[in-house]
Order: sequence, then C-alpha cells, then structure tokens
Amino acid sequence: MDLIQFVLVGDQRLIRFNQSATGDRSDRSLKGYCLGDTKEEENGITQYIRNSAITYVALEFTWPNGKKCETWGIRVEFTSAAETHGKVTPFFVPESLLRSDFLDAEKRPLDYTAFKAFAESRQGRIYPEGIEAYLRDMAQPVHLNFDSRALRSLLPTAMSFTFFEKSFNGFARQFILPADKLDVADVTASYRTFQNYEQDVSAAASLCDAPISQSN
Repeated sequence: MDLIQFVLVGDQRLIRFNQSATGDRSDRSLKGYCLGDTKEEENGITQYIRNSAITYVALEFTWPNGKKCETWGIRVEFTSAAETHGKVTPFFVPESLLRSDFLDAEKRPLDYTAFKAFAESRQGRIYPEGIEAYLRDMAQPVHLNFDSRALRSLLPTAMSFTFFEKSFNGFARQFILPADKLDVADVTASYRTFQNYEQDVSAAASLCDAPISQSN
C-alpha cells in the first residue's frame, strides 16, 4: 500500500507510510525503506542495512481491451546514509516492463544515465524536473485520466484503513468527498425550477379536471 501511494501521490509530505499498521503517522520513511532501517541506534544515529542504494518502484496499468499498457514509477537513489531525502526521479514507459529491465549485466539496479537511455529507447521519459510534471502527465486523459488533486487529498487517508464509519454517509464524507464545502447552488436552483414546473403542471391539470358549467 505504501508503494501504491508513493507512485500515485509522489509527495512524501502527504504520504502516510504504514498508517494501517500503526493507526497514526509512523516513523517509517522512504530512506528507511531504501536503505533498510534496522530500528536500532548507535550514539544516537539510526543504523541501516545498506550505506547506499538505488531503488525502483513502479505500477503497471493495462487497459481493459489489453491493447494498451503503461508503467509509471519513481527511481530513488541514496548515495550515502547521511542523505535525508535522496534523489527522486519519476519516470514513464508506455509498455510493460520486466524486473530485468531495471538491472544491469551484473543484476544491479541501473544507474541514472543507463536508465534514462533505456526509458527513452522505449519511447518513455524521465522527469528530472520533479513530481509535479510527472503527476500532471499521468493524470491526463490520454494516460490514466484522474483528478490528481482529489487523489492526493483522499488516497492516503482512504488507504490507511484506520477510521471505520458506521454509516455510508460517514464513510463518503471522510474518504470520498473533498474536505472543502461543495457548491450546491446550481443543484438547488435546478430543484426549485423543477418544483415550479411541478406546481404549474398541477395547476393546469386541476383546470382540466374542473367541471364545465352550462347556462341556458
């Protein structure tokens, strides 16, 4: 679930890693995932399994007709355990990828230059400019076609599975509807117009049903 959030949301400030297990924002981080956080400290310094790492996370999307497939993901590189955030580079490839596509001849993760060349050779691209451009393209109708703003707002909470509602209305308000107040002015005006039409039709029907008096 953390991987899905990371690929679709991108912004680490919004992602709630491991919340379904802890019930709140845990101390698990992208760095901890990539370098292997041992949950131990030495002289106040967190210890990791690896001093450096290159990590690829990706999701593959296949259209129902099976004629189209896209892979969207993020490359993360930590050159040392001293780094806080590492180098994060999103990418897109318009086809299905194998695990071996991310590895070199020695079965190690491809370095930046090699992976960039690979992605471009498959008519894909990487996004050195950052997450925003990646999310903008991924949400376009020609690709995954979704509202990125709504997804970034709702997905981390919805995937936490920590707030169970007793009613569907409560669930919808908590996990589906945006937090900002909905503009219902158009709906209200439409309903009032309908009521006016209903009254007019009712009045006309009453006139048609009224008895006709005759006089000599």
